Amino acid sequence: EYSSGSSLVDLKTGKIIGGGTGFEQIVAVDAQGNTVYVLTPNGVLQLPTETKNTKLIINKNNEWGNVKTMILFGGNVYLLDTTKSRIWKYIATNSGFSELKEYLNPDTLPDLSKATGMTIDGSVWIGTSDGKIQRFSQGKENTFVYKGVDPPFGKELILFTSDETKNLYVLDSQNKQVVVLDKDGIYLAQYIWTGDIIPSQFVVAEKQGKILLLVAGKLYSIDLK
Repeated sequence: EYSSGSSLVDLKTGKIIGGGTGFEQIVAVDAQGNTVYVLTPNGVLQLPTETKNTKLIINKNNEWGNVKTMILFGGNVYLLDTTKSRIWKYIATNSGFSELKEYLNPDTLPDLSKATGMTIDGSVWIGTSDGKIQRFSQGKENTFVYKGVDPPFGKELILFTSDETKNLYVLDSQNKQVVVLDKDGIYLAQYIWTGDIIPSQFVVAEKQGKILLLVAGKLYSIDLK
């Protein structure tokens, strides 16, 4: 049995809508408008979808430690560095991007060593490998407390939201679920699956009513209820 508001998802019969050679070698991918951005060990590549003119727009910086992921927001590039516990920011300019800057205020010194990923809706949200959710607003920590999650979150939380997304979505692979919270921390729904499938990343398109889960280089689509 499943609690009210939960849905059982059979990912084995889910529709595969993307994937292929090379997916496994990319650190992170994001898109804005008609342009795709790819984080690689050498820096950030720009791939306009209407042309084949791929170019390196941000070189790897000596300040970088282990850059876990990349998010585009407001035209700017944000990089989550779990070794340095920093969020690096590159500001869009008329000629490309600025030099390396820090998003976090100098007096904000969080431990980001356990961060599993990052998502941005104006605030920066981070899930951790010890089952926590961290939120930062205007460069400062803004404590987030959630309620009503059952079973309690496991480890390795990955989050998704955006400025166009009403809710916060939490991928909890240990408990084989995606949990939906409002941005005040109230539980709304959960999507549960069985089997050994372990998604590594996901994205939610609320307007289209879809959750997309990346599993071993393939994307599975499930419907929001």
